Amino acid sequence: MNLEGRAMQDTTDEKFIETIGLIWQAEGNPRIAGQILACLILSDDPRSLSEIAETLGVSKASVSTNVRMLEARGLTEKVSRVGQRIDLWKAVPHPQGATLRAMSQRFRRNADRITEIAHDFGPEARGKQDKVAQFGDFYRSSADFLEQWADQLDKAAPARTTAPHIEDETENHG
Repeated sequence: MNLEGRAMQDTTDEKFIETIGLIWQAEGNPRIAGQILACLILSDDPRSLSEIAETLGVSKASVSTNVRMLEARGLTEKVSRVGQRIDLWKAVPHPQGATLRAMSQRFRRNADRITEIAHDFGPEARGKQDKVAQFGDFYRSSADFLEQWADQLDKAAPARTTAPHIEDETENHG
């Protein structure tokens, strides 16, 4: 990998990019999409498809496909500069809220499907109907929680100007 024109050799940037890629992959998404998002989060300036591809050591076509998927999910946006014909991409300012909203929408769709199934049980299967309805309620409550969390992050995001302090394992231990 190469970030901002320099070789990356087990840097913190590389660890973040790879970790986000693995998280996305574990959640059933393309690993490269997570890596692109992480790359754009770390970048101070919007990046072209070619720059992203070079940074990550992947094809420009793969970057194009995945950055558009990220855009559709509200995590990246296309920008342009006067006099340039190429599209540039950046991460939205606070992608965490968009991530939570997407999760909330998936949970809400699951709740709707499960609730429909619960209604399909006849009166003779009241016990099954209650169990299935409880599962639907779980998904609906989770969707509400995720939406509220996204709202809280959106309200707090502009106020945060520095990263929170993360205690080093060697601090205050001795």
